[in-house]
This record gives sequence, C-alpha cells and structure tokens, in this order.
Amino acid sequence: MKFNYKNRGFVVLSLSLMLIAVGVVNYQLSKDSTLSVSDEFKAYEQAQIDKNSPDDTTLVDSIDGKVTTDDKDKSTETSNSKDNSKDTAKENSDVENLAKETSKEIEDTLNSKENIDSDTYIVDMKMTREKQRNQLTEQLNEIINNPSTADEAKVEASNMKVSIVKNSDTELQIENLLLAKGYDEAIVFIDGDKANVVVNMEEIKQNDATKIFDIVSNQSGISRENIKLTNNR
Repeated sequence: MKFNYKNRGFVVLSLSLMLIAVGVVNYQLSKDSTLSVSDEFKAYEQAQIDKNSPDDTTLVDSIDGKVTTDDKDKSTETSNSKDNSKDTAKENSDVENLAKETSKEIEDTLNSKENIDSDTYIVDMKMTREKQRNQLTEQLNEIINNPSTADEAKVEASNMKVSIVKNSDTELQIENLLLAKGYDEAIVFIDGDKANVVVNMEEIKQNDATKIFDIVSNQSGISRENIKLTNNR
C-alpha cells in the first residue's frame, strides 16, 4: 500500500496548529493565574505592612534610619511637662502658704491686746505656739507622705520641717538664757529673719532692752532692727 505524503503533511500541520493553540491557551491561563496570585500577594503584603508598621506618631528617618518622634508627640510631651511644672509650682506655693499662715496666726495671737492683758499670757502663748507648729508639721507630713506629691514639693516640705525644729530649738535656748539673766517670764517667736520677744515686765528699761537684744541676736543671728521687743504689763 502506498503512503499518501499529502495526507501526512496535512496531519503534521494540523498537529502543529493544535500544539500552538494549546500553548497559547496555557500561556494565557498561566498569565491570568500569575496576575491573580500577584494581586493577592500584593494585598497580603500590604496587609502585613499595615499590621506591623508603627503608628503615626513614630517616624523613621529614611537617610540614617534614626527613629524620630512626630511633632504631635513632642507637643504633647511639652504640654505635659508644662502641666507638671505648674503642678509642682502650685504644690511648692501650698507649702509656703501653710508656713506663712501658721506664722501669721502665731504672731497675731502674740500681739493680741486681749491676750497680752491676760495674767497667764506667757504660758498660754507658749502652748499656742507649739500647738500651731504641731498642726503645721502634721500638714507637712501629709504632703511628704502623699505618693502624688512632686519630689520638689516633698523637699520643700522637708526643709520646712527642719526649719521649724531649728527655730523651736533656738527659741528655747533664748528663753533659757533670758531666764538665767533674771527674765523668768518671756516668750520668743522666730519667723525667718524676724523675731518677736515678749517679757512679763512693767517697764523695759534701756539696759534690759540691750541685754535682751544681745541674747536674741547672738543666738539667732537676727539683726537688732528685725527684733520686736514688747512687755505684757
């Protein structure tokens, strides 16, 4: 039997065309699949970036890789710092006001005409002085022991307590020295760079005033012009 070369050529051509068609179809399907996978991967990648990226308040310098803080955070931090400074200043002011109010109350009580005319003036005033200072000390302790109190205010309150103890000791020393000099009934109140002295005498003579001024000034370091001397008779 003879083989028909024409038919063979037709079959080969047909097979070639079919292979080409299948290749084109496969390429298109592969391309579409690749694009689909690529889009899905991009979406996944973007989701991971969004998930793991830092919040808007932290920025990374693209040049040297340094982490910087957003201006918004800087503004917030500055604002918080100012608020804290205001709170500390207020607390310090509260401590100072407590001391000033206590000193004024003691001084007003010492200089009250009604109290001065009392027969038990010296004893009463010493008790009042100690009572007022004890109350002030308790208030200062509350400030110091309060966890929310700023450190600066705690230091201020602690220094105020030290000053109270120092003044009390100096007052007692002066009163004992006045007693040794014959002024058995006297009270001394020291407030900063000022001193109030009251003696139970009918009249304060010049030599008595000199002795008293010398004792008070030498023991306290307060200048004579800041020492107020009065009698309660």
